[in-house]
Amino acid sequence: MGILDLRSIYVANGVGIVLLIILLYVSHTKILRDRIEDRIYSLMCFGVMLGCFFEAFSYTIDGKLFPGSIILNYIANTYLYSFNLLLPLAVIFYVDLGLYHNINRLKDKYKVQKIIGLIMILLNIINLFYPIIYDINANNEYSRRPLSYLFYVVIVFYFITTYMTEREYEKENGTRSFFNINAFLFPIILGTGLQFMFYGLSLAWLSSAIGLLGLYMMQQNELAYIDPLVDTYNRQYFNQVLSAWTNHKNSFSGAMFDIDCFKDINDTFGHSEGDCALKQVTDILKAARKDNELVFRFAGDEFIVLKRNETAEGMKYYLDEVERKLAEFNNSDHPYKLSLSYGVSYFEDEDIDLFLKDMDNKMYAMKSEHHKD
Repeated sequence: MGILDLRSIYVANGVGIVLLIILLYVSHTKILRDRIEDRIYSLMCFGVMLGCFFEAFSYTIDGKLFPGSIILNYIANTYLYSFNLLLPLAVIFYVDLGLYHNINRLKDKYKVQKIIGLIMILLNIINLFYPIIYDINANNEYSRRPLSYLFYVVIVFYFITTYMTEREYEKENGTRSFFNINAFLFPIILGTGLQFMFYGLSLAWLSSAIGLLGLYMMQQNELAYIDPLVDTYNRQYFNQVLSAWTNHKNSFSGAMFDIDCFKDINDTFGHSEGDCALKQVTDILKAARKDNELVFRFAGDEFIVLKRNETAEGMKYYLDEVERKLAEFNNSDHPYKLSLSYGVSYFEDEDIDLFLKDMDNKMYAMKSEHHKD
């Protein structure tokens, strides 16, 4: 390995380490929620940082003999191969938790992926005694063995699993605007692919650091624009969507929803159950979506649903589905019934305040009728 080649390896992995140090610092000072996926993210950052170090270290000592050099080379490459598998497996868990917020899913959902990972780690340990993945000869020179390519196959399998997990969520719940796993996968696939084709090129760990930066940016968007209680868009994002749509002269319809007698639920069953009621209503509004409707928590127990390029009558199918989902909830075993009042308006090219006021007035008119009953 020439001096210039080593310099490029030091620069690439040094940039990766610096980037990860910054990410770890800002993630610990900016992230307010102590979630398990946040801890997984930190572990991924530490793991990739070590990967950058061991990558540069293994190239530095390759072909150099000194006391313990071969052992050190084995230690470095054992870590690199192992974490190359653990990183995409951790990403699967991170993405699943970020989408579904249910740690119990991980126990049974990814049994095959976990078993394959365990087998590959065991093969990596066996390689210390019987070179089946890579070999380090008496001159401390590293060389790949054919089984090393199986690791790339497993990594691709993990990436496909991550991609399918996101697609599965979108099929069930609609597109999540701020969670696009391609921001993580693309730089890693590009960097790892180039390193796979051209031995001596050191891009895999730097590209992993860039991928983790993409994940962090998505995470910050989630924190800024997703309501943490009910897991749907918040009022800040609502204002941005309205601004974008009106600037582009889009026409759209909207429906403002309010939970009837929500105070009674809080007073009778407690605020924890009131929070559950908010989540149930959110689930109903999201499950009723048929054509890219956007659901926002507007304020308190008020929600707004927007649908682009529709007449006010075009919301009818969505509202019918909401009523059907609401009836399903009320016919099941719950300590209270849910009732919603709503008002629908259509925006074409008028004042946005009039659009919001029209929805609000119609919603309160329905609420008055419900209170008469």
